Amino acid sequence: MAGTLPPLFPISDEDHSGYVAVTVYTLLSLTVATVLVRLFTRWYIARVVYTDDILLAGATGLGILQSAFVQLAIDHGLGKKISVVSSKNLTSFDKYLYGTQILLLATVTCSKFSLALLFRSLTAQGNIFRLNQGLMVVIGLWASSSILALAFQCALPHPWDITGRCVNREALSDYIWTMNIITDAALVFLPCIVLQKVRITWSKRVRIMAMLATRLIVCVATGIQIHYVNIAISSPDRTWANINSTIWAQVMMNLSIITTAIPSLGRLMIELQPSRNAFAITERHGFSGDKYAISSVSGHFVRDNTINEGLGTRASIHGQRQAQTGDSESTEGLFRDAAEGNTITKTVYFEVK
Repeated sequence: MAGTLPPLFPISDEDHSGYVAVTVYTLLSLTVATVLVRLFTRWYIARVVYTDDILLAGATGLGILQSAFVQLAIDHGLGKKISVVSSKNLTSFDKYLYGTQILLLATVTCSKFSLALLFRSLTAQGNIFRLNQGLMVVIGLWASSSILALAFQCALPHPWDITGRCVNREALSDYIWTMNIITDAALVFLPCIVLQKVRITWSKRVRIMAMLATRLIVCVATGIQIHYVNIAISSPDRTWANINSTIWAQVMMNLSIITTAIPSLGRLMIELQPSRNAFAITERHGFSGDKYAISSVSGHFVRDNTINEGLGTRASIHGQRQAQTGDSESTEGLFRDAAEGNTITKTVYFEVK
């Protein structure tokens, strides 16, 4: 038909690369949009950037780079029958696929550390805090050992050449992604234990736990990915057999980033963090003069009240106290209680003439 454009990703009996490309760009677009909303929400509410925000942004950047490597692998044979791929393209395909594997691990690791740091801020010194610290150590050891093992999986000087002398790649894959499932599950259940000690309404607790539980979807995607990775490892047609393993790797990676961003999309999680209090004086102009309101980190603006006939404004400041060195017995433990609902309240009256 005249004027009809050719398909952007053509599909044929010998070329299914379009399925991989559509998956990459669809999921990446959703991930970038979710992370931008999360970062904007955090900045709008708290007016501050923390380490977990930086790690989340870093994970997104690495995810974009990893997706670019997947596209390069597609350009050099991924999704095609190996019989139609030239030897030159096949060598490039091996290099780019090698790069995607390392970047995939780096991306997932950043997302895990971001989530772990987010929930570390909910805990005071104690057993749960030490468990969280221990989990971060486990994640760090797993990530560093996995990236090193992947980087040197085959003999130098061509560690990407899987046709040469390599380690047991199937056993290596099982170790890497099984540990990925275990650490993801721990990142769900450990914060749920913390929430049992926080005095919040039942509905809020359920909402937060539901947001945390979305991380379990990553575990399911990883399990499916393991299945297809092992099939691809044992297949002689590696450009074709890596279609499903690459698709599920992209699903797992993007879900890992998205489920890291979800818990902080609203103000609920920020309100539970005793170490993240900020106060902002906001200005509003009216016919009778300038009025000011002091808002807490949650973004709640106190309603203005006139005092007698003047232009006074009444504002309540709600803040949470961090533990101080040398606290008396009466004030000791207020850091933890802050997360359980105790606040320091001060009412300020001021007037603009």
